[in-house]
Amino acid sequence: MSPQKPLRRWLAWTIGGVWAATALAVLIASRIHPSTTANVSLSVKEISFRTNASRILGASDEEQLLISGVGSLQIQLNTPQTIQAGGTPILSTSLQIDGEPSASCTLYQVRSGGFDLTGPAIITLGVPIIAATRSFNLKVHGPLRGNLTSRPGERGLKPGFECTRVHVNGGPSGSVTASFSPQGGDSIFFATSDAQLNFDLSAQSEIGDTQIPILKEIRFSHIDAHTSEEKTVLLKPPVGYKNEVSFEKVNKSVTINDADLLVVIPKNNFYLRQFTVKDGVQVSLHGIVRDVRTGAGVSDLATLMPSSFDHLDNVKRIYGVVPALVAFILGILEKMGGLPER
Repeated sequence: MSPQKPLRRWLAWTIGGVWAATALAVLIASRIHPSTTANVSLSVKEISFRTNASRILGASDEEQLLISGVGSLQIQLNTPQTIQAGGTPILSTSLQIDGEPSASCTLYQVRSGGFDLTGPAIITLGVPIIAATRSFNLKVHGPLRGNLTSRPGERGLKPGFECTRVHVNGGPSGSVTASFSPQGGDSIFFATSDAQLNFDLSAQSEIGDTQIPILKEIRFSHIDAHTSEEKTVLLKPPVGYKNEVSFEKVNKSVTINDADLLVVIPKNNFYLRQFTVKDGVQVSLHGIVRDVRTGAGVSDLATLMPSSFDHLDNVKRIYGVVPALVAFILGILEKMGGLPER
């Protein structure tokens, strides 16, 4: 037997092994989906998430603000006003209002400057199903407090407030109604927990916020009260917006069908970068995600995450390894005199 034949057989097996190992590496890499940075832009009816933010929402002017589940309300009036509490009118410049578990207060013509969260909370931002374009709601599961200022009346809107199921200045439970000072500037402080705030914004006002940290999984869905099924909260985006997830490190973008479910699982440093209220809630999220899944239903959810293979800039780099390795092996064999002379 020629001494070259075993060498050639070994060489063939080596080259074949290199190709096989490369193919296996590609297969494995294509099935692994490592955490990566994602941009998520969506138009939604609502978004619910857990946060440890200390403050939420920016300044805005409200024609009407309804606080459901109010705990306490302190009002300091610039001028004495007639207070209707329990049917007995009183003239006062200050009120201490304490709510029962189902208490609510509606305030007219006020300005809010943002709200303080005194601990981790679950936040839901959304718009009513049937709503004017200036309506918005905020649900908070956790402690919440805020300072408001009354505004002067305008376009026939009179500043004032009314509360139900409350105690006024330590009195019995009942309702209270009063006007704010006509010139505005009255001070209102409220504190509550597990409450809902409904905003009817003034015509010139906008509401939104930026850089809100998100701690846990976000499911862009709600449970249908009639069927107990999970339904999407995605909306058809307005002109100039789109429902899209992009992975910047691999230059990959995926358009999300507004009829699909969407689940985003953060890893760390994930934020609600910005949201605005315009034909729904327009949200922009950014940070490192562990998984992003979408589908027509709960059983159809599939990952959108780029694979390890995608993270390589160019597929040619993988296949370029094969001839490089083969050339390296041949070069060694040639130097060792293991190849036949030409």
